[in-house]
Amino acid sequence: MKLNIDFPENMITDALLEHARIPCLCKVSSAFEISFSDTVPESSGVVSDWDRSELDLRAPAGAGGQYTHYSNGLITLEKVAKGIYRIVDLEMFNRCVGWCAVLKDGEYAPPGKFWDEV
Repeated sequence: MKLNIDFPENMITDALLEHARIPCLCKVSSAFEISFSDTVPESSGVVSDWDRSELDLRAPAGAGGQYTHYSNGLITLEKVAKGIYRIVDLEMFNRCVGWCAVLKDGEYAPPGKFWDEV
């Protein structure tokens, strides 16, 4: 997965991007958007090269509304080119099951076991 985003060019963003597990907000509808409130000004971008069925295996969808997933997250990014970042790690929080690993080391994490299946 890649994040396509034009981060503000300032020292705040530079310092933020040096860290792993950056707080973010993940919003999934027909597009997958990730927003950052810790940048100044706030910023958001769109994820490419993602698969909804793979995401759903790792982070359960919520109920109703504009988004299937509207979750706080933790993300680690690696710059590929101007405005393009490889998503190294991504976790999304689900109020029913807790933290869900979506990506680990740039690959989809093992699918979650969220519900009792018979």
